[in-house]
Amino acid sequence: MIPAAAFELVTTPMRTSQQRKMWTLCYQRVVGAARSEIRMAGGRRRSDLLGADSTRVELQQSKESVPNTHGKELAHATGLMWVFCVINQHALGDFFFTSRQGARATFMWKNAWTLIGSCNGRVLLDLGMSPQVGDHVLIEIDHFEMVDGRTPTGTGTLRGAQEFCYWLRDGHPLPPYYWTPRAA
Repeated sequence: MIPAAAFELVTTPMRTSQQRKMWTLCYQRVVGAARSEIRMAGGRRRSDLLGADSTRVELQQSKESVPNTHGKELAHATGLMWVFCVINQHALGDFFFTSRQGARATFMWKNAWTLIGSCNGRVLLDLGMSPQVGDHVLIEIDHFEMVDGRTPTGTGTLRGAQEFCYWLRDGHPLPPYYWTPRAA
């Protein structure tokens, strides 16, 4: 079997609004035009992507992208997933892993977006080409804590970007990404 070509995704820090738009467009190309910008039944709202398993995916490039997360979540009802682009924050060292065990990781996030903690749906953070991991990964958050006076922390499961794309496009299982320590 010939391996499929890698999906073209934005993996490096973005400085312009055009580069940030490209991040969204790359994910929309994965699923194709028919499953991008899907209008919600009976409303004006749109979903950025529709996964092969009917999961509605909202792609967010910044903390200002969604002023009302709860409004979007109510409009989408169930099956909503948020994917936030934190490539710049990870590259600058504001987002970093503090420990890991297999595919599970604990992180700290200086200047974290409070928006993340208010999402009720599944939340993934796209870290781009992670200097800590050595690959393009996302982390699916299962716990996020913002305590006054302390750097926000959280835990989650690492997901490989390519496997995430196969899951979006074809419905393949979304396996955890096992972070192998890099040779010194």
